[in-house]
This record gives sequence, C-alpha cells and structure tokens, in this order.
Amino acid sequence: MIKSKIDTKSFTDAIHDKSNVKGFTHDFYNYPARFSPLFVREAIKTFSKPGDLILDPFVGGGTTLVEAKLLNRHSIGLDISSLATFIAKTKVTTLSLKEIKLVKNWALKIVGNLDCHFSLEAQSTWKNEGYHRNVSEKTTWRIRNIIEHFIHQIENSSLLVKQKNFLRCSMLKTGQWALDNKKTLPNIADFRKKLSENIEQMSKGATEFTNSLSDAPKNIKSLCINQPSYEIARLRVLKNYQPPALILTSPPYPGVHIVYHRWQIQGRKETPAPFWIANSLDGHGLSHYAMGGRQEKGLETYFANILKSFSSIRKVCSKETLIVQMVAFSDITWQLPKYLDVMALAGFEEVQISDDRIWRQVPSRKWYAEIKDSVDSANEVVLFHKLLC
Repeated sequence: MIKSKIDTKSFTDAIHDKSNVKGFTHDFYNYPARFSPLFVREAIKTFSKPGDLILDPFVGGGTTLVEAKLLNRHSIGLDISSLATFIAKTKVTTLSLKEIKLVKNWALKIVGNLDCHFSLEAQSTWKNEGYHRNVSEKTTWRIRNIIEHFIHQIENSSLLVKQKNFLRCSMLKTGQWALDNKKTLPNIADFRKKLSENIEQMSKGATEFTNSLSDAPKNIKSLCINQPSYEIARLRVLKNYQPPALILTSPPYPGVHIVYHRWQIQGRKETPAPFWIANSLDGHGLSHYAMGGRQEKGLETYFANILKSFSSIRKVCSKETLIVQMVAFSDITWQLPKYLDVMALAGFEEVQISDDRIWRQVPSRKWYAEIKDSVDSANEVVLFHKLLC
C-alpha cells in the first residue's frame, strides 16, 4: 500500500454526511445502492480539476455524471444495463427552462384523463416479450393500464425525444413508488396524484440543474454508454480526451443481493416492467447485472469479471489516474482480501489516505461512516488505487 499526500479533509468529512439523496436531477429515480451526491461532489473536487475527465465504468443511476457536469468536468459512464443508462442519460440531459415548462404543462393536462381501462394492441410486443410479467394480475392490471396509457400519449405527442424521456422517467419513478416492494398497492386516484407530484418535483430539479449550468463552459461533454466495463479500452471516444484524472465508481457488491433490474411485486414476484417503461430491452437475469451469482462457491465468476473489467480499465489510465470505489461485501473476512488481490492482478496498487480504511455503515442505506478495524456486511468501504509502479 502506498501513501497519498493529497489533502482529503473535505472529502472525508463528506463521507460522514447523513443527508438523503436529493437536489438537481438526483432523485429522478431511486436506483439501488446509489452514491451520495455530496460524497461524489467532494471526491471530484478533491481529486480532479475543471476540464478533467471523470470516468464511471459502473455508472448505475448516473450520480457521477451529474456532479461532474455541475463541476465542469467531462464525464463518461458505462453500464451493462440499458435501464441504468436510460436513467443516467435522462438525469444528465439539460432541458431549457422553456422546455421544462412545456413538458410539465403538457403532462399535467394528461394525467387527470389517464384511464385504467385503456388497452392498446400496439403495446402487445412488450406484453408478448414478458415485460408485463406480474403487472397483469388482478391487483396490478389497473396500474399497468394507466402506465400504458401515459406512454401511449407520450409516444403520440410532438415532444422531442429528450422531453419524452423525461416523462418516461417520471412514470418510472411513480411506478416504482406504487409497485416495488409494496404489500398494499395505491388506488388509481392516489397513483395519478403521485404522478403529478413527481412531475412537479422533477421539473423543479431539472430547473435547478439548468440554472446551475447557465454559466458553464459549452464544451463540457457528458456521455453515457450501454456497454460492459470490460469493453472500455475499445471506446474510440476516449481518444478525444486526456486519460481520466479520476475513476469514481461502485461496482456490484460480491455476494450481496441487490436487485438492479427488476421491481419486486407483492411477495417478491419480479417484473421487468421498468425496461418497458424506459423503452429499453432487457432479457437477462440478476447474475448478468451483478457480474455473477451470489450463491456460487468462491464467487469465481464475479471475481473473474472484476479482473476482466479492471484489466481493461487499466489500459485507459495514466500513472496520475486515481480510482475511488465504494464496495460492500457479504463476507468481509475473505472477500476484501480477494478483491484487493484481483485489483493487484489487474495492475493496481492500493493508496492509503488515512491511518485506516474508511468505512460507512449503511443500515437502510443511511449515509454515515467511521474508521474502524472490523466490519460486517452492512458496511461499505472506500478503496483508493493507482497503477502499480
């Protein structure tokens, strides 16, 4: 382990922050295991400068891209999930104040007339491909039809693609609120009310985002690509930039059960409906998005994929590039040493910025941290790496 000379006080202070994820476009969707925006903001400010490239090879809900754009850094995010890249792209896409007002007013006029008895044969492709699974039952079909009606209105409007995506995201947010891990489902009146509230809230966030970028340089780029991290070295677009100053990411956690790609309906019945709402294709099981099955002995597939990914990432790094990643483990005793061994095999050495590693405890995903010697599976660790000398 090598010692860093960087002053990281503001960054480590941010790790202890207990604030909920909010502000700008951050709460467009509750993506699982999201970064704290304050943590991301301070990491970017501490370990990079304006005009640098920030890279997130496991971009998830896109927090890194949003904060990089606000701080005048170029950013590129990759994710194997088309749902994740839809959400990240929508969050980082700027709408003008005129566009936000247009989209909000259009949507709020539509919401009150959404019909739970709506049915459309044109949507049957999604149904036939299984994207309506577990949202076509006695307790869920009305909400499914409301969603279907709203999407039909969006697609038959004259709105621009980025405006349509904003509204699809508002329905994703509302559908998640109504269906995901809920024992009791809302009635149609409450669903319409929540959709209206989400459109209002997201419009305020989008306005804040746009206003904050009003004086930003026009050449700052934010890209989000639906590709696995192990293909990062093949990205031609990286040739347009200097090597990343900072790689800020949170890969899937080894052996930890997080459902990135489904909603769980009453009694853990899963539905791929989020992909249908986002107009994105799915077709994969959890192990695809988690880089391996959590029940596999030794998690060999997971660690093989981590090695493959960071071996590719190494090829786009310079000796100045710093990797900051947040990771949790189902069994810290052997998985953390294994993870560090894999990082070394990929060509990276751990950097020490304090006397001990920095951990944060996350029961119910609350954000607070402490330095400690031993942890359990309810904790995440912040790891720092640079290229091996």
